[in-house]
Amino acid sequence: MTGSEPPFAPLPAGRAWFVRAGSEAAARAGCGSASGVVVTGADRTAFLSRIMSGDLPKPPGAARTALLGPKGNLVAAAAATVLGDRVYLEAEPARIAALRDGLDRYRITDAVEIADDEAGESVCVFGERAAEVLNVSTPFRGLAVADLVPGGTIGTEAGFVRRDFRPWPSFTVRLPASAAEAAARGFAESGASEASPEETAYLRLAAGEPAWGAELSETSLPLAAGLAAHVRLGKGCYIGQEYVARQAHRGRVPRLLRQLRFSASPAGPPPPGTPVRFEDATVAEITSCAPRPPEWKDDGPALALAILPAEIPPGASVRCADADATVHPLP
Repeated sequence: MTGSEPPFAPLPAGRAWFVRAGSEAAARAGCGSASGVVVTGADRTAFLSRIMSGDLPKPPGAARTALLGPKGNLVAAAAATVLGDRVYLEAEPARIAALRDGLDRYRITDAVEIADDEAGESVCVFGERAAEVLNVSTPFRGLAVADLVPGGTIGTEAGFVRRDFRPWPSFTVRLPASAAEAAARGFAESGASEASPEETAYLRLAAGEPAWGAELSETSLPLAAGLAAHVRLGKGCYIGQEYVARQAHRGRVPRLLRQLRFSASPAGPPPPGTPVRFEDATVAEITSCAPRPPEWKDDGPALALAILPAEIPPGASVRCADADATVHPLP
């Protein structure tokens, strides 16, 4: 943050929202898959540790991870929730099939089963009152949801609740599809608002989360594309590890995903594809953008994401069409 910028509060205070998988709002958030991938079997932990780029925590717990190609390019980014008898992998809906098929391709003699979890559904609850809403509206009532740190998980026979990795209270609740509908009704009765597509799109950018088809593609490299938290550089071998390590140990990643903050404007931020200029040179294009949701009734900044040359420092000013923006690292 530069000295002239006001403090940035991503969410209005004192409220809670929810979003159901499969909705337009979930799609705009790049999350909320109605179907995840479930890995079971005696070798599930060893298999996923050997194939995927992140470390798995002890159950119950969650971590960010990714399936990469042999040259370190991205197949799918995922959140891995480890429970007592299974690992649940949640990815963008557009990459579920690629994730499942990629895992199956590398299964040789491993005692694992890989399947879609078509019976379950995710509901995301977020905002200052999210833990309070969860404690009165789901099968997790009365449990210490508010004490969970990012990645912390509570599993029961009904499903699980996971504290997400966003820089504000945010939880994913995974339940059977019939129970998820009832839970969503309970959230609304407890005062939570159903999030609009505009709200979830804005919060994806506020969290600095890249999305497939915008910031991410099959040629994306994790360290440049905002997925550094999905790879563990000190971890042993996994698919694509040699290429990730080579890029990291060269000492500099040449381009990095950055957040751009614009002054509030009725016209909104420039659209994707708009050139980003720094010191009279075009250095990138906007990949995603979102105005501050009008229903939040404040003057917070419009946001965008762009993959910029690494030498452009946080706090620098860039020009996008007729608008100025300040460069910020991802949260």
